[in-house]
Amino acid sequence: MKKLMLGLAFLLTGAVGADSWAPKGGAQQVPIWPAHSPILAGGIRRLDDRKPGQATTNVSNPTYTVYYPKANSSGTCILVFPGGGHLVLAMGLEGTEIADWLTKSGITCVLVKYRVPYSGCYYDDKLGKHVTPKVPMALQDAQRTISIIRANAQKYHVDPNKIGVMGFSAGGNVAVLSSTNSQKRSYPVQDEIDQVSCRPDFAIPAYPGHLTMRHKNVDSRALNTDVVISKNIPPTLLIHAKDDPVDPVHYSEVYARALKKAGLNVTLKLYADGGHAFGVRKQGKDTDRWTADVLVWLKQIKML
Repeated sequence: MKKLMLGLAFLLTGAVGADSWAPKGGAQQVPIWPAHSPILAGGIRRLDDRKPGQATTNVSNPTYTVYYPKANSSGTCILVFPGGGHLVLAMGLEGTEIADWLTKSGITCVLVKYRVPYSGCYYDDKLGKHVTPKVPMALQDAQRTISIIRANAQKYHVDPNKIGVMGFSAGGNVAVLSSTNSQKRSYPVQDEIDQVSCRPDFAIPAYPGHLTMRHKNVDSRALNTDVVISKNIPPTLLIHAKDDPVDPVHYSEVYARALKKAGLNVTLKLYADGGHAFGVRKQGKDTDRWTADVLVWLKQIKML
């Protein structure tokens, strides 16, 4: 529990409360779901059913914001999922700051403000254990957004075959789940958008959380059963610091081993130091080079 609170403290800079976050530079937030979608309404009801005082923050109307490269657009697009333990969203540290780096690198960034709280595995203080919600709202938002961007690739000036996902901490878990659950939607098909593939073409989970059975309240380092390994998983680059005090490095190691065992394309980049929630901020530590490593990897898999 102490480590969880430490992680949330790291994320408080740039974290969003309620639906108050607004993008910078005149960019527009686009609703992920139609206003009267039964999927959206169902999630809101479950949030409202929580006992008063349990929610740290509340994003009940998920959106995405598109940030375009100012020059040298590659056609590559990355959906970004900020972290925050599925309780808050670090929209600055792991959102707009990531968008700045990606767009300067010629990559279109789609910043996803997915629903919180309780939209994915989280730690319940009162129960003293990890809880997996019945409705995987964060995954629903991720799958829907991937399909929206692919269906509107021409509008957003991106290559429909170069759409990837990147997430941090809890958002890293969203990136993992969206790349391992692309053959089965986490909600009933709603319209023509949901006929479009929600499979990302690559995945970059950074210091991802919730990847072991510890998050099923089992004392085991085995891969979380929520993560289903199949041949449909796209090329994956895992980013993790060995001294991460919140999401231990073995989370990424366990997932990497499972992907490698299945003969899938996986690269695990481990850094000697950098801690947790380092984002793109330079610390004079080994993790300072992770952004350069990502760009090299994207070129290697011909996505950049």
